[in-house]
Amino acid sequence: MKHADLSHNYRLVVPTTIYNRVAPADVVERIRHQVKTTLADTFGGYTEETGIGGYTAESGELIEEQVYIIEACYCEPNDEVVMKLAELIKTELQQESVMVRKDNEVYFV
Repeated sequence: MKHADLSHNYRLVVPTTIYNRVAPADVVERIRHQVKTTLADTFGGYTEETGIGGYTAESGELIEEQVYIIEACYCEPNDEVVMKLAELIKTELQQESVMVRKDNEVYFV
């Protein structure tokens, strides 16, 4: 069995709403595909899970949505690639911010 030290990970969350309305499914799928292929190409693979996420918008409204949690383990970090993916998610899905998790640290883009 091959062993690699993959004790580090990045985690990105892909939302399914644009503010408080459902985002077009084709846009969400395109973004998910881009995130997964980029992580697989950069780090050798990924794991995807679904969940429910929520936040309080700048307006004070509670936004709840289905989310896709996409994670990649790594030996060598590549913050530039991951932050570009976060910017893509933020721009394409018109988010106020996007959470990036690197190991146990959280960043908002």
